[in-house]
Amino acid sequence: MGPGAGWVAARGGLRIADARRDFTVTVEIALFCILGAPLVQAALIMLVQKPPGLRDLIHILFSLFTGGCAIYLANAVAHGETARIVLARPLPNVDLAFAIDPLGAMMAVVLTGLGVLHAVHAAGIVRAKQEKAPARLLAFIALAMSGVTAVAFSANLFSFFVAYQALSLAAFPLVAHRGDEEARPAARAFLATLLASSIGLFLPAMIWTYAIAGALDFQAGGVLAGRVDAFTANALLVLFVLGIAMAAIPPMHRWLPASSTGPFPALVAIQALAVLPAGGIGILKVVTFVFGTAMAEAVLAAQALIVLVGIGMIGAAVIALSKQDIRERLAYSVMAQSLAVVMGALLALLPGQYAAAGLFAAALQIVALACAAATLLMAAGTTAAITGRTKVADYAGLGRVMPWTFAGFAIASASMIGMPPFAGAWAKLWLIAAAAGSGLVWAAGLASVAAILTFIHLGPLAANALAARAPTDAFKRPDGASILLAAPVILAAAATLSLLVLADPLAMFLSPIWTPGSP
Repeated sequence: MGPGAGWVAARGGLRIADARRDFTVTVEIALFCILGAPLVQAALIMLVQKPPGLRDLIHILFSLFTGGCAIYLANAVAHGETARIVLARPLPNVDLAFAIDPLGAMMAVVLTGLGVLHAVHAAGIVRAKQEKAPARLLAFIALAMSGVTAVAFSANLFSFFVAYQALSLAAFPLVAHRGDEEARPAARAFLATLLASSIGLFLPAMIWTYAIAGALDFQAGGVLAGRVDAFTANALLVLFVLGIAMAAIPPMHRWLPASSTGPFPALVAIQALAVLPAGGIGILKVVTFVFGTAMAEAVLAAQALIVLVGIGMIGAAVIALSKQDIRERLAYSVMAQSLAVVMGALLALLPGQYAAAGLFAAALQIVALACAAATLLMAAGTTAAITGRTKVADYAGLGRVMPWTFAGFAIASASMIGMPPFAGAWAKLWLIAAAAGSGLVWAAGLASVAAILTFIHLGPLAANALAARAPTDAFKRPDGASILLAAPVILAAAATLSLLVLADPLAMFLSPIWTPGSP
């Protein structure tokens, strides 16, 4: 080889390195955009409150942009790319930083994708119901979506804690939006529960972890791996899990029923797309990236928490059956589904070969719950806007006059119950398999009983809406449900079928979480 060939090869290598560096910079820009665009979105919505059409267009277009950034970041993760942005360094080895990883990328795609449908639906709801202060409502929905993406891409416990607090504060005005005698105390209970648990439990656990490890970064294999004894591991697990109140673990669940006083667009953000999913994401991050191989040291606490979570699942499903307001029934129903996420994550702490199955069940359940809960809440919001009906007893026969909306409602109910081939079925099958495979047949039994109770409080409701005689006075508005209200429900319902073909690709995409050594 002559000297010229070496120069060409060197220049070729330089071009490849430069191209790769440029791609990394582009990924970092996309990460910055997905975190910052909703902030700009909220500001523009408040500045451009009229005309309503322009306000709504801003809300929808920015949601589309955020969803596009999420898809771009997921593609980068699939190709083995990494990106990290650091906003501040308050302590040695502690950054306010955000980074891409498979779990965060997948959750961002799902939640921002559903967020586009929610943006369209919210624009229709605020017009149909003539919601007061619509710009403020849409702006805080955008801020809540920014909070959950920050949670998903948090690079360490400190960044997660900051994002968690920001999300709590962004969601608080959504609960208090109506400003009446019912909303004000509910909003106070909502915020007090979330902040008290995170500051009183999660923050001490984070400080304890920093004292042990000298760092807070999420890392493959766990930051606590090889550094903690059994007592410390068990104590930290209890503090972390109960401190993430957004996962709705009893007795830290009170914020969830309190949120049902908010308007329906707020409920979709809180219970389906932002606050509740953030809790599940946080639990998964703690189990996977904080404990990691130290999971075996926390078996005692894990089993005790599984008992608490299993009983909570059944209790929430029973309470849902007793509620006659559709908002309250759905709040307790999604609580039971969210606790299934926690159970799957905790099963990963038990020794054996089923740890990966528990993690995958938890991740899959977040996706299934987001799709089903968004569909149910948007359908209920459409029904309230068009017919004024919010009581369970008043849903009889509405499927005859609102077939598209209640077809979506029925599909989402089937997914929540766990009926194949809908999304919830695969998550529950993995959860039961992980529990039984870990030797906790009783945990599998608790999950199965919760599924049966979910069928009892959702199945007859959906069937009666579709099969009963149509009411003659159904519509409060003569034009019925507009395309802005009906289409998002149908598209979100269709997403509950997607896991039939996407379960295996998602397992491959998430495999680096439970096999850290894999490429």
